[in-house]
Amino acid sequence: MRIELTEVLWFEEHSITLAELSELCALPLPLLQELVGGGAIEPLETAGSEPRFGAQALNAARAARRLRDDFDLDASGLLLALGLLERVQELEREIRTLRARLPGPLNPR
Repeated sequence: MRIELTEVLWFEEHSITLAELSELCALPLPLLQELVGGGAIEPLETAGSEPRFGAQALNAARAARRLRDDFDLDASGLLLALGLLERVQELEREIRTLRARLPGPLNPR
């Protein structure tokens, strides 16, 4: 599937419901509810009675689907794996920030 820039821009300006997120990422609604309850997928806002989700939640949900499909993980396994992936991304950002502060070129090994 090819995602056009206009689709990405539209999604960044709008939010979707949990049911729509379930449809877009092909995960069952009860599993998504567990992931939201465990903090692996966070809503943008909880205005009214239904939480709304954005692009970051869609990325996390699609990663969860791939992990579930590839490794046959249950909800608790997905929570752990998504938490570890998030931590790796944080550490990579921190490394980039620290490397940017170093004087001169970096010599990768």
